[in-house]
Amino acid sequence: MDDMQGHLDQAEIESFVRALAFVREYRIRVVAAAPGQVTIELPFDERFSGPPGQFPASLVGTAGDVAAVSSCLSLVPRGWAVATLDFTIKMTGIAKGEKLKAKGRVLQAGRTNSVGAADVYVVSGERETLCGTVLATTRNFQIRSPQTAAA
Repeated sequence: MDDMQGHLDQAEIESFVRALAFVREYRIRVVAAAPGQVTIELPFDERFSGPPGQFPASLVGTAGDVAAVSSCLSLVPRGWAVATLDFTIKMTGIAKGEKLKAKGRVLQAGRTNSVGAADVYVVSGERETLCGTVLATTRNFQIRSPQTAAA
């Protein structure tokens, strides 16, 4: 998986991520992507807050998971996809601000499994403050057409 030829570009990563219903509901967007690195943003929405006015740990984890897993996605060949096997989050501070910014990176890229990490920052104005770190494992798989899967 070291050969970058044939891997997904930022537009393809954005398309893959936007296909997920929860990503659209939370208004997560990819703001930067490079091989092995993806940054996403998740705006604050009071509907999903807890405690009031703050991002709950579950959304900090979600932001980190999307960034870490998308980073792993950036290294699989075209025609492949990834799915989260598991992730863990460690909260490092209060997540109170305008948005979350998760900066994902690949720690280990494998053929069937990969491991990614993301540092999640809460953003207020121009200030970014670390509020959590996520470690995620992916299952990497080749996408099969319905005709191929039935054969």
